[in-house]
Amino acid sequence: MKKSLWIVVLVAALFASGCSSRLAQLERTNDFDELYKGAITFYEQGKYGRAKILFERIEPFFRGTAEAEKVRFYWAYAEYYSHYYVLSAHHFKDFFQTYGRSPLAEEAEFMHAFSLYKNSPDENLDQTTSQEAVVAMQNFLNRRPATKYFQQGTDIIDELQVRFETKAYNTAKLYHKLTLGLSYRNYLEAALESFDSFKKDFPDSKFNEELLFLSVETSYKIAENSLSRLQTERYSKAIDFYNDFVSKYPKSEYMSQATELFEKSQLELKALKSTN
Repeated sequence: MKKSLWIVVLVAALFASGCSSRLAQLERTNDFDELYKGAITFYEQGKYGRAKILFERIEPFFRGTAEAEKVRFYWAYAEYYSHYYVLSAHHFKDFFQTYGRSPLAEEAEFMHAFSLYKNSPDENLDQTTSQEAVVAMQNFLNRRPATKYFQQGTDIIDELQVRFETKAYNTAKLYHKLTLGLSYRNYLEAALESFDSFKKDFPDSKFNEELLFLSVETSYKIAENSLSRLQTERYSKAIDFYNDFVSKYPKSEYMSQATELFEKSQLELKALKSTN
């Protein structure tokens, strides 16, 4: 058992040494045909790091030749398979913009957007890259509605939209959480604005029921903590949110809590009228 393992390790070491020696040998030559063959061989063997070194060196030499497309296309994939998604996105974009009539242009355009998608973070982080991926993928689908990548591209857009929705929801909930702390008065308006922004950005979201209830709750707190001259308007706003909530979600699990806030708002308005 130990002898077999030793043989495997030795063979792997010799193979790696051979690859390194071959790369060093190629780096010393100025025979670009040999460099081209070596780059393709490394690529096909999955030695993408070594292939990239050679592709970068030979690309200027083959520019304008029949081999140029293959060099640029394989180079882009070598970056992709090396998990350098920003670089692969750049190279794929450069490819389809340069070789727009190539049979490989459609795949390169898809892979540009797909590389941006692969580089996008989870919903807890900044979604700038994810937004770039959506724009790139949507542009691709608009230009090529009959593409074989249509369903895959659509699924990616849907996945990223859910990611945007989840991040926006988490942000809104964070503002609401801050309204429960010691300095809650500082965050009430911001929380209400975040709920409203979410509703505008994601009108069909499953989270809108909860956030509309939280709008009732937060607007009531704002009124409760306002100067007396502002309370009539603000309790009325809480009631408006409640009416909207009832009309949209009449069977909501939050109905009893919302109704309690509605009734309190009515009592406060009645008391304000009696003192004026």
